[in-house]
Formats: sequence, C-alpha cells, structure tokens
Amino acid sequence: MIALREYLDTLRVRLEQGWGARQPRERQLLGGLAGLLLLALLQFLWTRGWEGVARLEQELPGMRHDLERLQGLSAPVQPPQVLHPQALLDVLQRQGQLLNAGLVQFTARDKGVEMIWAGADFSVLAHWLDRVASTVRVRVVEADVQRVPGQGLTVHLILESGE
Repeated sequence: MIALREYLDTLRVRLEQGWGARQPRERQLLGGLAGLLLLALLQFLWTRGWEGVARLEQELPGMRHDLERLQGLSAPVQPPQVLHPQALLDVLQRQGQLLNAGLVQFTARDKGVEMIWAGADFSVLAHWLDRVASTVRVRVVEADVQRVPGQGLTVHLILESGE
C-alpha cells in the first residue's frame, strides 16, 4: 500500500514537472484537446444512457403484461369439490347443457349419478368429462360405449364424486 502511494506521488511530481516545462500555447492546446475528449466521452455516455432508457420504456409494457400473466398463473388453485349424489346430479345436469348434442339423461343413484347419452360424439364427451373433473372431483365407475350405425355413440356412464 505504501509502495503504491509512493508510485502515485512520483507520477504526480513528474506530470507537474512536464506540465510546467510546456509553453503556454502548448498547455492551451493540450487543455483544449483534453476538454474535447472529455466532451466526446460525456456525449457518448449520455447517448448510450438515453438509448437504454428508450429501449427499457419500450419493453416495460410487455414486461408488465408478462408479470400480470405470471401472477395470474401463481394464483392458488381450488381443489375440486367432493359432492353427495344429489348435488353431483345437479352439477352434472348444469354441465350437461354444454353438450348440445344428442339426448342426455342423468339419474341419481346410491353413490353417484348414471348418465345415458345417445348420439354422442367421443371428442365432445372427453372434453366434457375433463371440464367436469376440473370443477368437481368425479370418477367414472362404470362405462359402456356402443356404436349405433347412423346415430353415433350411445354412452352409459356411472359417475361418483370422491377421492
């Protein structure tokens, strides 16, 4: 640490001696060049700073949108409900209105609900079951699917609510 201080002191003395040995005109030229160099450096830094600010201002709305989307994804997920047969029947009848195809019949049973759907489309049925499973904890206990020529599928399901 002492050696560094001595080196810096020696360097300062040599610079002062060199500056004092210059003619006044040389000092003015060197001072002017140093000032121009300083102005160019400040202008470069100022421009780069404003370019960065402008870029960040353009990216900020997208970043805010991403943040809102991520915060929405991190919202607590409600577990599906476990329902008694009559409550499950009511929910399935409401959800059954979304099927919009074929004849759908729901009947409450001892532990669950019986569903009979004539003229069913398998992809619609799968999507509907997925949607129901996301709101109510439901499982298929018994399934019977038959293809009826010209009418599509006839689906007979027994659904129960539970673990």
